Amino acid sequence: MVKDSMPTPESSFTSQDNTELENEVYTQVFGPEKDGKMLGYGRGMTKSRLFGYGSVTRGSQSTSSISTMIEEMSAKHVQQIQIIQVEQAVRKKTLLDEAESRFHMDAAERKAHLIAEAEERFMKLTEIREAKFMEMLDAHDKKYKALIDECMAKGMSSKYKVFHNKHSN
Repeated sequence: MVKDSMPTPESSFTSQDNTELENEVYTQVFGPEKDGKMLGYGRGMTKSRLFGYGSVTRGSQSTSSISTMIEEMSAKHVQQIQIIQVEQAVRKKTLLDEAESRFHMDAAERKAHLIAEAEERFMKLTEIREAKFMEMLDAHDKKYKALIDECMAKGMSSKYKVFHNKHSN
């Protein structure tokens, strides 16, 4: 019986005993290898591909190579994280510099626009004040001319009227 040849948990087998047992069970189930090929696994599969190198150190080699791969992947992962952090820091600085530059350009444009707008308003205000001043002068001039004409009409002495009449003819 196959059950009788199976190891029990209490028995102590070496790694080599386990490998031999695996090989024996495989051969009983699938039959012997033909030209180094394992039956039931398709073309190209061999015991060494399936089980590693098939020696006593197979388990320790697998564990060791897995540990080495994990350490290498961890180191690469840490290195990639550091590279990404540096790239992010550079990108952040670049974006901040670009934003600051745009801010200063926008502020300069706004300042120039506000100065131009203030100058334009000042010129319009000056024109309005000049126009009102000229209107005021014209109004004063008309008022003084009317006052002078009135004074001349009322207060002109007959002597002046005679003098004026003589010289106007």
